[in-house]
Amino acid sequence: MNVAAKIIPPTTATDAPAPSRRSGEQLLKVENVVMRFGGVTAIKGVSFDVRKGEIRAIIGPNGAGKTSMLNVINGFYHPQEGTVTFKGEQRTAMRPHVAASQGIARTFQNVALFKGMTTLDNIMTGRTLKMKRGLLAQGLRFGPAIREEIEHREVVERIIDFLQIAPIRKSLVGKLPYGLQKRVELGRALATEPELLLLDEPMAGMNLEEKQDMSRFILTVNETFNTTIALIEHDISVVMDISDRVVVLDYGLKIADGTPDEVQKDQKVIDAYLGVAH
Repeated sequence: MNVAAKIIPPTTATDAPAPSRRSGEQLLKVENVVMRFGGVTAIKGVSFDVRKGEIRAIIGPNGAGKTSMLNVINGFYHPQEGTVTFKGEQRTAMRPHVAASQGIARTFQNVALFKGMTTLDNIMTGRTLKMKRGLLAQGLRFGPAIREEIEHREVVERIIDFLQIAPIRKSLVGKLPYGLQKRVELGRALATEPELLLLDEPMAGMNLEEKQDMSRFILTVNETFNTTIALIEHDISVVMDISDRVVVLDYGLKIADGTPDEVQKDQKVIDAYLGVAH
């Protein structure tokens, strides 16, 4: 995703793009991943893939292993068994900063921002891996370092406009409502120009209007920039509306995998998670 060239204001809620059906070749493949914590097995031999250009949802009840799976994908956890293949490169372990440099960005279930910094400065931290000048040059602020900072700040300002948070660009994020903090965190992730964007419960703690806005931003990022997205979300109506494919986990096991329509009709999913009568 070329943020500098392509960030544009999102469409209105009434004309938001439909979920992408342009998914193509395999971008990420998870094979037989097992993740243990002491005597507890959080993920039990799970396999699935994520295709370029799609929105891939991971759902299931609390304790199903969803967040653990995202942590495995971007290197926070190293599985005892299994592999993760990203852009054709198979690995058993990866560090988060390496994952970020290779094009994987992440937001968190509990907002992980620098609460004493402004919205602008938080999103600027997402540009760190894109900066070529060393810390000394940046600290002394001379010539090329200043020009580089200006270029990256222009990108960040475009992201701020895209997410419609210009009025809070100079506000300390620790004083912002939770829904706006979630939007700032999305902006920081977008600043890394990811190929794969991992979203951990992006709608958590939001009211209906905030959920509609966040859904619109996710769809626009996917449709306009062809950014591949894998997300965890408990709001089933959101999942069914914006996802191309859904994988369902329950107690660390994969119990279903398919289109939203297929998954919501699967009896194992109904029994374990959706709670709809037979």
